[in-house]
Formats: sequence, C-alpha cells, structure tokens
Amino acid sequence: MEEVRDRTFGKGELVKTDGVAFRGCRFEESQLVYGGGPHPEFVDCTFVNTGWYFEDAALRTIQLLQMNGNGEEGRAFIEDLFGPGRYIGA
Repeated sequence: MEEVRDRTFGKGELVKTDGVAFRGCRFEESQLVYGGGPHPEFVDCTFVNTGWYFEDAALRTIQLLQMNGNGEEGRAFIEDLFGPGRYIGA
C-alpha cells in the first residue's frame, strides 16, 4: 500500500485515495476520489471542507443503493443489507 505522510492537500486538489495510507495529512477544501479499489486509510488526518467523489465500481455501488433505497421497500432493502450481524464481502 502506498503511504503519504504529513502532506497538505489544498483547495480544489483531486486526491485519488484507492490503496493509499494517509498519515498526518491535512485536506483543506480538497476533493477525495474513491474508485472502489483497495480501501484507503486515514490516520491522524485533518479534514476541512473536504468532499468525496466516487467513480467506477464505487460510483456504481452508490447508484445501486440510491436506486433501491427509495420508499418503504427501499428502506427495508438498505436496513437488511446493513443490519447487525450481516457480513459484507467474501
């Protein structure tokens, strides 16, 4: 896993997060991008007005949840998917 230490990411900067361990970093009005690859790690980081963008597999997962999360049946779908005792992944 790639490691980034003690770096400040500035306004408008796009930061790819897949497979990156951020340690002691500061994100100031930057945009974090996750594509569904290896999970990023954030240890002792600071976030100031930072947003998330999703692309590729991560975006498709968000879209699936949004499409199936409307109305009473949608809420039941989401609650069942993320309910206590559920295991996600292999």
